[in-house]
Amino acid sequence: MANEQMPTAPPPQPVGENAKKYAWPVPPAKTDLLSTSVRRLDGPAKAAGTAKYTFDIVRPGMLYARTVRSPHAHARVVAIDTSAAKSAPGVKSVVIWKDPGGEVMYQGDVVLALAADTEDHARDAARLVKVTYETLPHFSREEKSMASGATKVFAAGNTKEGQTQETGNLEAGFKAAAHVVEATYATQVITHVCLESHGAVCEWSGDKVTAWVSTQGVHATRQQLAAALKIPETNVRVICEYMGGGFGSKVAADAPIVLAARLAKDAGRPVKLMLDRKEEHLDTGNRPSAFSQIRAGVSADGKLTAFDGKTWGTGGAGQGANFPLPYIYQFPNRRRSHVDVFINAGNQRPMRAPGHPQGCFATEVLMDELADLVKMDPLDFRLKNLPPQAPDAMWPEYYRIGAKAFGWEKRHPTGDTTPGPIKRGMGLSACQWGGGGRAGNAHVDITPDGSVVVKCGTQDLGTGTRTLLPIIAGETLGLPVSAIKGEIGDSNLPFAGVSGGSTATAGIAPAIRIAAGKARDALFARVAPTLGVEPSALAVGGSKVFVKATPSKFLTWKAACKLLGTEPISVDGTWEPGLSSVNSSGVQFAEVEVDIETGITRVLRVLALQDCGLVVDKLTAESQVYGGVISSINFALFEDRLLDHNTGQMVNPNMEHYLLASMSDVPKVEVMLMNQPERGIIGIGEPPTVPTASAIANAVRNATGATIRSLPLHPHRVLAALTQAGKGGSRA
Repeated sequence: MANEQMPTAPPPQPVGENAKKYAWPVPPAKTDLLSTSVRRLDGPAKAAGTAKYTFDIVRPGMLYARTVRSPHAHARVVAIDTSAAKSAPGVKSVVIWKDPGGEVMYQGDVVLALAADTEDHARDAARLVKVTYETLPHFSREEKSMASGATKVFAAGNTKEGQTQETGNLEAGFKAAAHVVEATYATQVITHVCLESHGAVCEWSGDKVTAWVSTQGVHATRQQLAAALKIPETNVRVICEYMGGGFGSKVAADAPIVLAARLAKDAGRPVKLMLDRKEEHLDTGNRPSAFSQIRAGVSADGKLTAFDGKTWGTGGAGQGANFPLPYIYQFPNRRRSHVDVFINAGNQRPMRAPGHPQGCFATEVLMDELADLVKMDPLDFRLKNLPPQAPDAMWPEYYRIGAKAFGWEKRHPTGDTTPGPIKRGMGLSACQWGGGGRAGNAHVDITPDGSVVVKCGTQDLGTGTRTLLPIIAGETLGLPVSAIKGEIGDSNLPFAGVSGGSTATAGIAPAIRIAAGKARDALFARVAPTLGVEPSALAVGGSKVFVKATPSKFLTWKAACKLLGTEPISVDGTWEPGLSSVNSSGVQFAEVEVDIETGITRVLRVLALQDCGLVVDKLTAESQVYGGVISSINFALFEDRLLDHNTGQMVNPNMEHYLLASMSDVPKVEVMLMNQPERGIIGIGEPPTVPTASAIANAVRNATGATIRSLPLHPHRVLAALTQAGKGGSRA
């Protein structure tokens, strides 16, 4: 079930000239398509299996490639013998990525790739490659790498200290505190687990290359691939018709894409290089770990007084792990220092709201602990310590609306005292995100037969972008979505930015609106003489061009377009301020059931309230929230990258032991879209995934009376917390 609520109207924002001219139609004006529920236009193709993903691309004479990767956490490549592989059946090309003398910094680090005429031949040949390694010291745990006197494994050092942030008077803040919590909170490393693995199909024609890539940015990939190959960008074309998820991991032209292009060039034939599931886990990015050693104070009347945090985490072999802390809530006196810790494991890449789920978890669990100390309801405690309400900071209002809808008044104090081993509890949490976009161009063609084509070089990450183009153009031109053809996923189309950071829709929607508005005005100029009025007197709707003052005076869309003769209308649009905005807010409530004899947690229901400015397609916006919640249920209860402490190798790089929610683990999820049409469009992809895990953790605490300060909430961890709290296995 999904509902919409209208928060306080936001203040006006700066508006570009075209943005002012083609402002969004918002309530009380009637809209035909915007903010309604429009089914995904690519749904039938995906359901029927006719949608072609990169994995599905087959080119004439295509070769198949495999990579050879380091089995060691840290080693020096001494020698590479490819003689047996080169003479193996079907092998056409071998390309070295890591030269002898170079270091591999983690299991899965690429050494070379080869291409053969079949997948089996490529796989067999890869096994024949002999790489001689000199193993080197490595670290697979943060505490070992950052320990005093630890062996220096990384050239710049095993750690990197960030700048200490401090505001107010910490000493005075703690003196004013009636209660103080001192605890350490932790979240684990998780991998992206995209349904479609990373990779590319590359084909050369002379000095030009076409690359079919599973990518979040066709133009960004073109730029990066051209730089890696040292050829002009104009010689590179990147295509991504459909893709099976990225979550931030597919924003760059990484080694497999470049290797596919180099193999294809060397062999003179197209090459497909798609990673297998193990490679996905090892070398396509992850969400970093986060550790927070916190000391926090609260006054007797429930006001936060002081926050002192020391944080650290790992983003892998040389990558950072920073995250916002404290999150949202207002500590007048605070200090935070951070250290990035490097270990010999695959590197982090942006993952849906980078840093926010980690910072949110530590802060929100702390908030429940502080609320109990002053004997306040966690909701009332949060309301007392939130920033002032604003259009981009609507937490107070959303908390009140959500509490009523969720039945928060039925929440019991910490610790379910009902008989039996099954305990129930409720939790809540808040989120924030930017979601602005400034990179987007679009092109609209109206042909004499009435056809309309919208072209934009964005790509559909799986969020429904392909459906949004016809909605925006159709609303502007007075046509149904079925009358609009949208073209995306090709670097030959007008420039658009990466689909990341929840910026895609906010970047391209203004450009589409402006281009469609210009095209509509150009059509009005052609039609006006026939209807005997000025162009400004015309409007569109219901597949007609009509006189605003006399709607009965009209031409059908096709009749109007016939007046174009042989010359189509062809116009461009680009992003301007005023049709999109930045910063979103949301809250979530969760109810769980915990078996205190087994430690198993079951999420019963989640309520998510989320704003994203103007809702373009209600159905796909809700889908984004559903997906974010389910993703974070995985983060809370299941996912965990496990490294062997001795070898540094990942012990669960597969879909059997890397745990994910099944259909039976997905609870009832209710979405309330808090539509803010006056703000223009803001991205919604990231924020819904931020607060779910902490809301679940707080619900487990409410159910059991035991505080669990680290994720995931695996049964053994729940049982350990229950034992420590003296509540394990009780039927009382």
